Order: sequence, then C-alpha cells, then structure tokens
Amino acid sequence: MAIFSFFATDDTDDTDYFPERLFKMNAFFRPTTRTFVSLSLVLVFFALAAACGGKKPEPTGTATPTPGGTRPNDGKFRVALLSPGPISDNGWNALGYEALKLTEKELLATIGHQQVKDSPADREQGYRAFAQQGFDVVIGHGGEFMDQALAVAPEFPNTTFIVTAGDKFGPNVVSVVFDTGQASYLAGALAALVTKTGKIGAIGGQNIPAAARNLRAFRNGALAVNPKIDVSIAFIGNWEDTAAARQQALAMIDKGADVLIHDCDAAAPGVFQAIKERNVLMFGMQKDQSDFAPDNVIASVTSRMPEGIADVVRRIREKQQKGEVVHLGIRDNAVGFEMNKKFRKGLITKEMEGNLNALTVSVQKGQVDVFKE
Repeated sequence: MAIFSFFATDDTDDTDYFPERLFKMNAFFRPTTRTFVSLSLVLVFFALAAACGGKKPEPTGTATPTPGGTRPNDGKFRVALLSPGPISDNGWNALGYEALKLTEKELLATIGHQQVKDSPADREQGYRAFAQQGFDVVIGHGGEFMDQALAVAPEFPNTTFIVTAGDKFGPNVVSVVFDTGQASYLAGALAALVTKTGKIGAIGGQNIPAAARNLRAFRNGALAVNPKIDVSIAFIGNWEDTAAARQQALAMIDKGADVLIHDCDAAAPGVFQAIKERNVLMFGMQKDQSDFAPDNVIASVTSRMPEGIADVVRRIREKQQKGEVVHLGIRDNAVGFEMNKKFRKGLITKEMEGNLNALTVSVQKGQVDVFKE
C-alpha cells in the first residue's frame, strides 16, 4: 500500500493510513483509528432540524451577570456559544455545540449557549449580553457574526470573541476557519469521475465567504478532472429553509445534474429529500451524512470542528492565542473526507482511486490552490 492511501482497502481493517508525522498534534487533535477515507474523521449522525426562537442569552452554566463585563470573582473560566440555527441539526450547529461541551469537559469551563435570530441586531445583542455577564470567550458560530464581533469587541477588552468561518480579526477577535474546501475539492473530483450526464451542482445557504470558498473548491476539483464539466452553484439565502433547498436541488436535477453537494446546514434535509425523490448522487457536509440517504450519499466532507475550536479556546485561556485568522485543514487532522462504504465497491474503480490518491497528496502538500477564483 502507498504511504498515503485515499481509501482503506479492507473494511475489517481499523488502520488509519494517514501517516502520523503529517499531523500537527496538540491537546485535542489526536489521530483517529477507524476504517474510512484516509483523511481525518469525526463520528457522525444526521437528523432533521428542530427550530427554536432567538431571545436574550441565558447561560447554561452558573455565571452571575455583572455590569460592564466585569469578571465574577469566582475563578471560573466562562465560554459561550451563539449558534445561528438549532443545535439539533447534527451538522454545523451541532458541531459548534459539541465544541462548547468539549470546553466544559476538557477545560472545566462554565458554559452558555443561545440560538440567535438571523439579524445583525440579534447577533450583536448576543455577543454583548454574554460579554456583560463576564464571559471570557464568546463564540459566534458562522461568518455572518464577523461584523458584530468587530463592533462589540472594543467595548469588552477582557473578553475574546471567536468567529468560526470568519475572515477578519482584531486585538481580541479570533477567526477560526476550517478549510473544508480541501475535502470539497476532492468531492468535486469524485463527482466529475462518476457523473453520467457531465453536469453536477452545489447548493449553499447564505453567500458568505466561507460557504462560497467551499463550493468554489468543489467546482475546481471537478474541473481538475474534466475541464468541460458543467458545474452549477446556487445559494438559497439562508440556513434553515428546507423547502427552498429542495426546490433548488430539484431545479438543478431537472437541468441534468446527477451529482450534488450542499453547504446549507439546517436546510440540508430539503436537498436530501430531492436527491432521494430523483435518485441521484450527493455528498454530505461537516459530518458523515450517509445514514440520511444511504443509497445516494457517496461520501461526506467532514471536520473535527469541536477539537479545533476547543484548542483555540484553550490557547486563549493560557494567553497563547493572539487576534488572528486561524486556518485548520487536512494537515492539522481537522478536515476529512469519508466514503460511504456502500459505494466503495462497484462505483469506485481502481483508476478512480488512483486519480483521487494523486489529487489528495497534492492537496495535502499544498500544491493545489483549491480555492482559486
């Protein structure tokens, strides 16, 4: 077997074929040992989202509100999460909440969480409310929180504001970007290899930089394999409208697309419904979502987001983290690509496997600009 193998060759073998020397190891990132596509893996499940309203944050821990963001004098380290959607989505928002719970377990943090409405005012209110209660770290889970973090942060210099999928930073603002586009690039390459129509599609939620980069990487991966392939990209404008996601997926399928990928969080069940209705293929996002449509999901782009966010929080607590944009990808064991075992045999030929292995090595070594315009 090659030093780097894209596919595990024996379904009973639990070896991790990604060489340990390629990992940047720290307190949270540890090699996984499970049979899967040989990039990193998060354990997985997928369920329908359940909606809940946005109201003033109430911490799940025991922090006592104090005026002006003054720290309660009890020695506790406090971490809060603002999620843009329900943590029951078992995708983007669920991963954010798993990160929060990991800080509680590993860092003994007192934690708080609130789902906020999709408006700048509510996002700013969420940041401000937790900061006023003396929280050390407040995480805005999504690039849409970027402007509000930068606006509120100067008022609370003792609080660090994290933005996942952000693209800016400040003295006490840290953006954490999981470069899932590296795995989306591989998904695009595989889509180009298995499509029968020569047409594939990508559906996003809001057209924010992180989502746009992710889907652009999917397109670039497909074009690397077949420069003539037709790749459609569309955004539904939000993260929760399953009906809109389904309609967009059906529209792409009706125009000939027979392989899709999504990056639309809680709206994703609409895409899954469409691909099952029309019996076409698809890639999951953030977690292994093959259980949701086992006959249709070829593979899933995955991320070890909980460990990545928790490690940034740990560095903040230890005063080792400055304001910056932190990128985590394949080399950090933070992004992966997991095959649905159902498709390992039959659909994926040895020639396809060889092509994907070569592309994976190039991505891992940074020889390919997966996000190019």
